[in-house]
Amino acid sequence: MKAMLSVLLLALAGCSQEPDAIYGTVERDRLTLVAPAAELVAEVAVAEGDRVQPGQVLLRLDDTAAKARRDAAQARLAQSQAALAELVKGPRQENIDEAKARVAGAQASLLQAERQWQRTRRLVADKVLTAQDLDSATAARDGARASLDSAQQQLLALNNGTRAEQLAQGQAQVAAASAELAQAEKALADLTLVAAQAALVDVLPWRKGDRVNAGSQLVSLLALARPYVRAYLPASKLSKLQAGSQVKLRIDGSEGLLDGTVRRIRGEPAFTPYYALNERDRSRLMYLTDIDLGPQGADLATGLSLEVVLP
Repeated sequence: MKAMLSVLLLALAGCSQEPDAIYGTVERDRLTLVAPAAELVAEVAVAEGDRVQPGQVLLRLDDTAAKARRDAAQARLAQSQAALAELVKGPRQENIDEAKARVAGAQASLLQAERQWQRTRRLVADKVLTAQDLDSATAARDGARASLDSAQQQLLALNNGTRAEQLAQGQAQVAAASAELAQAEKALADLTLVAAQAALVDVLPWRKGDRVNAGSQLVSLLALARPYVRAYLPASKLSKLQAGSQVKLRIDGSEGLLDGTVRRIRGEPAFTPYYALNERDRSRLMYLTDIDLGPQGADLATGLSLEVVLP
């Protein structure tokens, strides 16, 4: 009985031992570039495994349609700008002279219609013409008077120049055309995919001549800056580590230690993958932890296994 009790106590003592190290893998931030439009792949400038620098061209999509839309937007902008310039300058002198001529013609027509109405009225009084003839002369006189009023109003509008509301409409049309052109130029520029930062080309599934759909993943990059180790931290170590804590890391099979800084510890626990715990501890909750590597870890391969020495 005493022997069995001793074995049980030893087993419990073994279960309560806290790990002094955990394992993690080297990770890098993944940058995914997707197709902004459904187009043909016109050029692939890199290959999987290449290291690229910021601003380096990775891939180009066919830009024939995008250039046509850009050119059309430029033409609409030029048209709206010309219309606005015409409004600002006001009517041409030739147009004013033409309107004056129409007024003079309308005045002459009214004078003739007025005289014809006077003659018709006298002849109707003398019973030479009928009342119907007087009605026709009256209608002709009134029509000539209306034509004169219209011509005078048109001349007045030309003399007064462009209204403020018309100028505002012209300016709004220019602004809308400018925004449309900016959008077209942005869509054209987006067809050339470039690296935003130093990175490693990880996945490049497309080749020249392939047709891609909008939203398709074109290139997947691994950022070279700030490599980190992703590991699962036991709950028992939460009180000893926090964001900013310094830790030591060891490469499998190496005696040297690397410096690391805890970037973040997830607030929500997760079950550790089965390979990270022994059989007795597989139900223990762990916390996903990211640990930034120092300059010594810049050249470590993504996916390399490291041991994190716990305090």
